[in-house]
Amino acid sequence: MKLLVELIQSLRGLVLLAALFVVPLAFAAAPKVADPARFEKVIAAYEAEDKTNALPKDATLFYGASNIRLWKSLPQRFAKEKPINRGFGGAQLSDCIHFADRVVIPYAPKTIYLNAGGNDLHAGKTPAQVLADFQTLVAKIRAALPQTQISYLCIPTSPARWNEVEQVKQANQLIADYAKADGKLGFINYFPHLLGEDGQPRTELFVADKLHFSEAGYDIVTSCIKWQKDIEAFSKQDATNAPVKGGIVFTGSSSIRRWETLAADFPQHRVLNRGFGGSELFDAVNHFDRLLLPHQPRLIVLYAGSNDLNAGKTPERVETDFRKFVALVKQKLPGTRVAYIANAGNPSRWKQVEQVRDANRRIEAITKADPQLAFINVFDAMLGPDGLPKPDIFLEDRLHMNAKGYAIWQEVLGPYLR
Repeated sequence: MKLLVELIQSLRGLVLLAALFVVPLAFAAAPKVADPARFEKVIAAYEAEDKTNALPKDATLFYGASNIRLWKSLPQRFAKEKPINRGFGGAQLSDCIHFADRVVIPYAPKTIYLNAGGNDLHAGKTPAQVLADFQTLVAKIRAALPQTQISYLCIPTSPARWNEVEQVKQANQLIADYAKADGKLGFINYFPHLLGEDGQPRTELFVADKLHFSEAGYDIVTSCIKWQKDIEAFSKQDATNAPVKGGIVFTGSSSIRRWETLAADFPQHRVLNRGFGGSELFDAVNHFDRLLLPHQPRLIVLYAGSNDLNAGKTPERVETDFRKFVALVKQKLPGTRVAYIANAGNPSRWKQVEQVRDANRRIEAITKADPQLAFINVFDAMLGPDGLPKPDIFLEDRLHMNAKGYAIWQEVLGPYLR
């Protein structure tokens, strides 16, 4: 009995000794609380800017850390959404909470896209702490701006912080689940698009520091912000109606999406409409796996490029993105043919006609060199004897086609669908 008592006392001593070491270590491992004062100059500069520049109503606010601050092409990419950039490099979610009263709430934006949380994890915070801080920020914004739509831009991975990828995945999942349960929050998940076939971050999506996005990276973020809902809607349709393989999938921008008589116009073929209005060629590249791959089509009919030119992209860029699209087809759908519908001339964008012709020439040259590809020249068929677009084949917007316009497309496209 005496021996047992001595043993218990010894064990107690060891536990107490261990506690003396473990407790300080636990405190040492706790992340240091970031002082928001380090951003005072940046925030004050934004406030000074706000005094001299009239703020747009119903604007879209991009808020958060350095991938927001460094987004120089943001105004061009989201011109219609009246964007405001209020990023400050190195910011954590606690900083975003602290400064919301000064550079979020006064703008009363229609929509907020938030990109923060990666620096929190890098500083030692847990995924659960990131979620808690996001919830606090959401509550603060909603208390002042209950009608504002809030969407969280997922924490990206990067080559420089690849060792933190598991924490990033956990934090993203927690916030995605929270957004889904909330029902009103958005979660923009471009994380999978940042990875290559090897499961590693695609280096071309980052600048030299291997941490921040290049313009190629911002291409992906932009595409996911604009079209994630549409692609998810397509996926839901596919889940309800299992894709029939071996058919013809039409994809591209609004001239495809608005083709409501598509199936009736080609009754002898199994055709599926996967157009999403306003999209560009890169969007078909970026969403290829969910948009086209499940259908395993024998033929893809693609109409995209016109919006690219209208957004300021060059014919060279249109050619590059078409080559990327073709490369994906050859890699993932090697037996599938691609028929590219020429960029059409229209009255509302006729001033861009030389760029349209240039892009068409470039893509036609690619298709002529590859029997797997075809170029469908609707451009000439849509012109009148005066060399201008036929005025009676367009809607009042002078951009999109009416039934007469689609009748022309039906006639020109028919032979290519065999």
